[in-house]
Amino acid sequence: MSTTTIGAFQRWARTSSDKTYIKELKQAVVYTRVSSKEQQDTNLSLEFQKKTILDYASRNEFTIVDYFGGRFESAKTDGRKEFNRMLNFIKSKKGKISHILVYTTSRFSRTGGAAIALAEELLAKYGVQILAVTQPTDTTTANGQFQQNIQLLFAQWDNQQRKQATMAGTLEKLESGIWCLTPPMGYTAITKDGMRSIIINEVGEHLRKAFNWKLAGVKNEEILVRLKALGVTIYKQKLSMIFSNPFYAGIIINRMLNGKVVKGKHPALITEAEFLQVNEIRQQAGGKFGVFHNKERDMLPLKAFVKCDKCSRPYTGYLVKKKNIYYYKCQTIGCKCNRNAQRMNEEFLDFIATYSLKEELVAPLQHYMLEMYFKKHEADVTELKELEKKLEETNKAIENIEESYYVKRNMSEDAFNRFMPKYAEEKAGILKSINRCQTNKSNLVKYMETAVTISRKLATVWTSASINEKELLQRLVFPEGISYNLEKGQYRTEKVNAAFSLFASLNSVCGENEKGQNGFKSILSSQVGTTRFELATPCTPCKCATGLRYVPKPVFGTAKI
Repeated sequence: MSTTTIGAFQRWARTSSDKTYIKELKQAVVYTRVSSKEQQDTNLSLEFQKKTILDYASRNEFTIVDYFGGRFESAKTDGRKEFNRMLNFIKSKKGKISHILVYTTSRFSRTGGAAIALAEELLAKYGVQILAVTQPTDTTTANGQFQQNIQLLFAQWDNQQRKQATMAGTLEKLESGIWCLTPPMGYTAITKDGMRSIIINEVGEHLRKAFNWKLAGVKNEEILVRLKALGVTIYKQKLSMIFSNPFYAGIIINRMLNGKVVKGKHPALITEAEFLQVNEIRQQAGGKFGVFHNKERDMLPLKAFVKCDKCSRPYTGYLVKKKNIYYYKCQTIGCKCNRNAQRMNEEFLDFIATYSLKEELVAPLQHYMLEMYFKKHEADVTELKELEKKLEETNKAIENIEESYYVKRNMSEDAFNRFMPKYAEEKAGILKSINRCQTNKSNLVKYMETAVTISRKLATVWTSASINEKELLQRLVFPEGISYNLEKGQYRTEKVNAAFSLFASLNSVCGENEKGQNGFKSILSSQVGTTRFELATPCTPCKCATGLRYVPKPVFGTAKI
């Protein structure tokens, strides 16, 4: 028999699946972590941890493959971004990483049993040991693993002790009305002279308006649009959360209080009564976010806009399915001010029509409004005249300079280059100022034209408009809403847009007074100097039937709605 070496059997040799026996590899990753409170209490900075770990790695000939952590992260759970990034890296480099170097086991995790299970998995599946450089333990042995497990359990116990002490202090402050947590949107926590306080910021002032709009019956969709115009962009669920948070009324609620309600010491955006009223409106709306179905919105355009004349609460609405008829309903129990929606909408048409300007008053009013503008802005008119005069003088100076230089040849090139740019710059400034004054006038004409044109057919516009346009028009004419008296079937309002209020006044005084003078003329006569206004009649010899003794130069073009 020939002799053989034992090496010939090497190909049948098996390796152990237990990674705890692999000790030769020294490829490590570094993980550092600290919470802001721990750094403040123990001065255990991230830089200090990293330096200590690198010193240990250098002495023990470890090769550092990568660094993780290096930021504030809580160890209460293992849902940390940097922590998970490290685990994913280790799994992707299976067999190439042997150690995770940390300052202490508490830097790795404070989850106790979960941390023990994770450490065992890393060692068994990936051959990775957790090595605390200030608590060196050989985790390849049973004793070493037991010692590390005790350290991890102690870290969890220490964390729970800290949490218990913190919660006790937090609970004590909450019970005394002091909000020591992060304040909600609209508030800012500031510290001055070591004292922490909560103040209402700029966003909070806008949210105060949102509460007031809700009290006035404005729908959530419109509130979101108004807030966005003010620079506060939020989604509808967030707005609902704000409306349902008693913090804005100066009340503190928290799970730690276990159902107890505490009067807070922070400033309130609204009163407690207003907060309760807002949430009663939301409850009556029948939806968490106050969003209506399209069909309902089309049939009930006055919902939340019109208030009951008796209790001043906004009307809601409902459908009688058997009859397929919509009704407006007062929100106050027992008020019984329900009304057929179609009838109520028709009565609103009659009401809004009273603010439509009569056709024969359009041209005189346009002239009157322009005259009023010039009276109110006499300074602007004077400035424009002065600018035009100055422009004429500047143009004349430029002409003289050009004539002297180009025609008469009695001006040197140096003098021309010195004076010409000066006058050119002066002219540009004058033209810019003139353009500004003319633009203001042009905008005024446009605004007046739009207001007058819309006012001529308010009822028609409202009837043919989409639901969103109806709501915008309602708010335009009656910015604070209107009230409805069921018994009389009438609407009333305390505030009307100034322009439409004027139109209604003109309509009501278009008859003649005791002296035979037309009411409209008597109002305007003191405002337009010697120009005489008369009402148009069917026989007025003027195509436009302006009501004037002369045909004025058209002030406005044709507006489209």
